[in-house]
Amino acid sequence: MTRSARWVGLVAFVVGGLAQLWAHHANVVFAFWDAQAHLDIARRVIDSTTPGLQMLGTVWLPVPHLLLLLPVQVDAWWWNGLAGGLVGLAAFTTIAVGLHDILARRLRDPRWAWLGVAFVVLNPSLLFLQTTAMTEPVLLAFLVAATALLDRWIEAGSTSLLVGAGLVTALAVGSRYDGWFFAAVAVLVVAWHARRNGRSPVGAVLSFIAPTALVVIAWLAFNYAYFGDPLEFQRGAWSAQSQQAALAGQGLLPTRGRPDLALAYYLGAAALACGVVLIVGALAASWSALRSRGAAATTLLGAALWFNVIALVAGQSVIALPWTEPAGFLNVRYGVMLLPAAAAALLLGLDHAGRSRQSMLRAALVALSLQVALFALVPRLQVGALSEGLAIRDGDPRQQDASDWLRDHYDGGRVLVDGAINISPRTRVPLRDRIHEWTWELGAKALAAPELAVEWVVADARTPDDAVSRAIGKRPDFRKRFDLVFDQDGLEIWRRR
Repeated sequence: MTRSARWVGLVAFVVGGLAQLWAHHANVVFAFWDAQAHLDIARRVIDSTTPGLQMLGTVWLPVPHLLLLLPVQVDAWWWNGLAGGLVGLAAFTTIAVGLHDILARRLRDPRWAWLGVAFVVLNPSLLFLQTTAMTEPVLLAFLVAATALLDRWIEAGSTSLLVGAGLVTALAVGSRYDGWFFAAVAVLVVAWHARRNGRSPVGAVLSFIAPTALVVIAWLAFNYAYFGDPLEFQRGAWSAQSQQAALAGQGLLPTRGRPDLALAYYLGAAALACGVVLIVGALAASWSALRSRGAAATTLLGAALWFNVIALVAGQSVIALPWTEPAGFLNVRYGVMLLPAAAAALLLGLDHAGRSRQSMLRAALVALSLQVALFALVPRLQVGALSEGLAIRDGDPRQQDASDWLRDHYDGGRVLVDGAINISPRTRVPLRDRIHEWTWELGAKALAAPELAVEWVVADARTPDDAVSRAIGKRPDFRKRFDLVFDQDGLEIWRRR
C-alpha cells in the first residue's frame, strides 16, 4: 500500500468515525428497520430458542450477517447498534482506499485521485449508511476492492491478482444480489482482456469465477437443506418476488416493463443519494471515461446502474421519489451503489477528454465544491439515504416509542410479539425470549395460553393481521391475568401480573 493510500484510509476512518458519533447522538443508527433486523439475524445464530446456522434465514444473503456474527454477540454493541457501525466503518474505509487505488493508477497521479475519493468520503448518504447495519456499504466495499484487483490484473497479468479478485467477488455475491450481476459483467471483462493480452480466456474465467460458483452452490444447498427449496430466497414467502407481486396487484410497480421509466427512476435515486452535480457530471463524462485507460473499472463499477434498471423493469424492485406517484423516499438508498462509479467516471472522463489535465481536473474540484454546497443547502433532496431512513423511523412512531418504553421498563421474561412489530435491539430483550407465532413449540403454546408461557405481550390492535392481537382477543380472561402498561394508538404492551 502506498503512502497516499494509507493517508486515504486514515482520513476515511476518521471521517467515518465522526459520522458514527453523530449518528448515535442523533438517534438514527436504527432508523432503518432492516438495520435492526440484520443485527438480530446475526445475533440469533447464538442467542435464540433454536440457535444454529439455520437462523441466518433465507432471502437476505449471509455474508453481511456472518461479518456481524462476532461483534453483535457483545451485548452493548448489539443494543446500541455499534456492531453494525464497526463493519460499516471498515467497509467505508475499504471503498475509499480501493477507489484511490484505481484512480491513482489510471490518472498516474495520486494527488488527483484524492478528488475522486473526496466525492465518496464527503457523501452524507454513504456516511450515514455506514453507521448502520445496512448491507449497501458492505457490498460496495467488495465491489470496489474486486474492481481494483481486476484493474491491477489487467495491467500486470498476475494470476494471484485474478484469483484474489475472484475471492472478493465471491464475497460480493454472498452479500447482495447486485453482486451476482457484477460477477456476470466481470466474467465478460476478464474474458475480453485475457484474449486481448494473448491469454486463455477459458482459463482466466475459470480461475476468476470458481469461488463465486462455490458460494452460489452453497447458498442453493443451504436453502434446500433448511427450507426445502433451493430457490426459496427467490420465490419464498418473504422474497422480493412475493413482495413485489403484492405491490403489482395494487398498481405500485410503475417501472415494470418500462426501461425508460426504470432508468429515470434509478437516476433520480442516484441524484438524491450521490448528489445531482456528481451524477450529471458523471453522465456527461461517461463516454470519455469508457474510452480512457480506466474503461474496465468504469464498466465494472457502472454495473450497478444496469442491475437496478433491470430489476425495476422486471418488477423485482421498486423505488419511490419525492416527485413520483406515489411520492416518497422508498429505496432511494439504492442510488448510492452508483457513487464510486460516478466519481470514477467523472475523473477519468475529464482526464481523457481534456487537453490540459490541470484545467479539466479543476472542473472536478468545482463540481465537488458545488456538490458539497448542495448537501448543506438542500439536505432533504441531496442526502437521500438519510431522508429515507428518517421517513421510516418517523413513519410509525408507535413502534419507536414502544421500544423506548421497553428499554426503560423491561426487567426480564419472555415476550410474545407479532412478527410485523419491530422490537429494537435497544430494548435489550434477548432474542431467546422473543416468542413469535412460528417460534418452535413455544409459539403455538403462547398464542393458546399467554399466561402459561410469557410474561409480556406486545400486540397491535389496529392491525387486523396481527396474530397476537387476534389470539388475546379470543381469551376473555386475558385481562384478568395481564395489565395494560403501554398503549399508543392501538400498539399495546401487556405485562403479566
